[in-house]
Amino acid sequence: MKKKVIDNTRKTVNRGKTVAAFCMGKKETYEYIHDNPSFEFRAIDYTNNPLVIAQHHHMTAINSALQIDLTGQATAESLGKLFYSGVGGQADFMRGALLAPHGKTILAIQSTAENGTVSRIVPFLSEGVGVTLHRGDVHYVVSEYGIAYLHGKNIRERAIELISIAHPKFRPSLIEEAKKNFLIYKDQAFIPGERGEYPEFLETHKTTRTGLSVFFRPVKISDEALLQDFLYSVSDDSLYRRFISSRKDMPHERVQRYVVIDYTKEITLLAVSQKENREVLLGIGQYSLNEGTHTAEVAFLVRDQYQNQGIGTELISYLTFLAKRQGLLGFTAEVLMGNTAMLHVFEKMGF
Repeated sequence: MKKKVIDNTRKTVNRGKTVAAFCMGKKETYEYIHDNPSFEFRAIDYTNNPLVIAQHHHMTAINSALQIDLTGQATAESLGKLFYSGVGGQADFMRGALLAPHGKTILAIQSTAENGTVSRIVPFLSEGVGVTLHRGDVHYVVSEYGIAYLHGKNIRERAIELISIAHPKFRPSLIEEAKKNFLIYKDQAFIPGERGEYPEFLETHKTTRTGLSVFFRPVKISDEALLQDFLYSVSDDSLYRRFISSRKDMPHERVQRYVVIDYTKEITLLAVSQKENREVLLGIGQYSLNEGTHTAEVAFLVRDQYQNQGIGTELISYLTFLAKRQGLLGFTAEVLMGNTAMLHVFEKMGF
């Protein structure tokens, strides 16, 4: 604030003012705020009023928790029956932010406790725990292992999202507990260890030849619903060209084969764009190793309205880069003779 990085000029309410209920700091802090007209101290019934908080556009509430369960309930108050803290203003700000125009809520949590021996992400909250945040209070949960977006998700999707950001050594047991308690499908596939570890370093932003900005990232175990929506949205003709099959149903047991992958042997890249805090899948490209030949089989599918905008070219270009880095010698592909657009993409790339 001294360097004018933050000046409150874009606030919707109390513009130009830093509003607070209390302050704690060093002598320098107190000297800075003393008689400073940029600061305004108000009572808790004002600062923590969800209706006041909700008046701030783009309000973002960031809080932490001691424990969160696979349905999205979180506690910041107690460890089992042992009280740790009070409720505080956490629920006030989370709910106020949810009501704010373009507001969002973020729960930041360390994946483990007690020197890594206990998971903070658990199947269900411990007996006696006070629920500080209900399932509807949280949009994003962030750990050292990624981001889980829970808003609007069903219980199965929430469980998978949260398991994917738990500490890797606790994920197998969380999967088993979730199956046992009917939170996820009984046949839910899961690849433990390094082979199933999400390669975040492969995420990248690209701009196609038509100027379309696209985010490319590997597929996640939690992408099943996203992929199902995508496959049901493309035309029958596009589906037939991709799968060389007239089958149109995409049930869980079929789709999960595309989202639960061994990252050491295959890569599935999603081309996504952001729309109102949610991802829209524009296209998908993948390759899987042909062991013994040092090649990989490659395939693509792009949403109909985004075809001929360079997404396929960017997908194959990035997959080619990754395949070369993995030491592969080439790609194989099954393409219908009538699929001239896909053949043209391959030819343009020099295949």
